Amino acid sequence: MKYSSLRLLVFPLLFFIFLIDSQLSTLFTTVSFSHFSISSHLLLLAGLYLIDLISLPSSLFIFILLGLIYDQYYLNILGIATTIFPLLIFVIYYFYKSYERNWFVDLLVFLVLIFYFEFVSYLFARIFHLTNLSVFIFTFYNLLPSLIINSVMYCLGRPVFKRFFDITYKT
Repeated sequence: MKYSSLRLLVFPLLFFIFLIDSQLSTLFTTVSFSHFSISSHLLLLAGLYLIDLISLPSSLFIFILLGLIYDQYYLNILGIATTIFPLLIFVIYYFYKSYERNWFVDLLVFLVLIFYFEFVSYLFARIFHLTNLSVFIFTFYNLLPSLIINSVMYCLGRPVFKRFFDITYKT
């Protein structure tokens, strides 16, 4: 797909991915017989690839809007995802200014983004008394399964994202 036409579709595309994320998270949690709380993070994966297409101010604005929607949809409290999403996009943008992209670096950055998003969300939830889970339970029943499932989703979805966003890794 050409970059100019993709730029016009960025917000609808990310909103659609946001909706798919919620359905996949529900599916993964149901398949695990509710023993684990698994979160899909395709939105962060799309953000990882979209930084090459749109400017930093535009992507920050889009992810602030998506953070507001995320907070309202999942938490009914504004501020957690609205704060975290733009910070993650900012970190991605400046990280890739310094390092070459390849599939392994992208995977590591994606896993770090998931860890940061999940753990900071957990910390905010503890601060605002939205949860009383211990760190141990959170790590082994939410964070670790989410990292594993998202790693598999990255490996399976990488060819699709690579083709869709016309990504070439220059070495």
